[in-house]
Amino acid sequence: MKTLTVRLIFSCLFFSQLTYAQVDAITRASSNHSSGSGGSGSTSYDYSDDDDDGGGSGVFLIDFFFNVGFNGIAEWQKMKLQKKEVNPTVISFDVMLQTALQPSSYYIVNPRIRANWGLFSSDFRFNYLIEEGFEGTKHIRTDDWQILQLNFVTTRNVIARFGGGILHENYSGGKTFSEWTLGLHVQSNNQQIGGMAEYRWSDPRNEWNAQGQFRIFQSRALNGYLTAGVVRQRYYDTVTVWGLQGGFMLRIF
Repeated sequence: MKTLTVRLIFSCLFFSQLTYAQVDAITRASSNHSSGSGGSGSTSYDYSDDDDDGGGSGVFLIDFFFNVGFNGIAEWQKMKLQKKEVNPTVISFDVMLQTALQPSSYYIVNPRIRANWGLFSSDFRFNYLIEEGFEGTKHIRTDDWQILQLNFVTTRNVIARFGGGILHENYSGGKTFSEWTLGLHVQSNNQQIGGMAEYRWSDPRNEWNAQGQFRIFQSRALNGYLTAGVVRQRYYDTVTVWGLQGGFMLRIF
């Protein structure tokens, strides 16, 4: 029994130290990206300047407006806004606070807002990765702004969107990258229950996240939801973090 207890304590200490290295590993990978080469056991990265300065998102926006044309965009937007009677969330504002926990090692916290207006959405969030260990608490943060998302599907029960924007690292020199998203939001006819799944990809990080939503109160245009789900992030094709996610969302529509 004593031997088993010692082994359990050793295992807990080992995994605590192992997961505590996640923040440091991500910071090192970001620094290696800056120099273009890594040391022993690291990976070299070779990205273009357009990716580093977020230029890809600007090209996406210019190409979209040029190819579709302003008259076509206006008609598309008019058609989307006419669906508000069927799906009121096509014109809405969301405020979300999501926190993911990987037991006994780290947290992923995502304060987030999103504005929806017919065809268009814009989404901004802070992404905090927080670790606790013997040496104290460490964290890194990215600022993720999906400048323009297109709600190309807006039915009574389903909204699907694709967009582009920027990811800014608030560490290792504060670099900025293009980031893309593909998202799906489903809901019941009365918006009582729903769910959202999303994929984000950029040079420094790829992410999957999904959550269920359950409305706990409604007061005129204000709706409050409890959320629960899962998130998985992989940084620089090297470091993977994940967590069970829970939180609260306010939606105005």
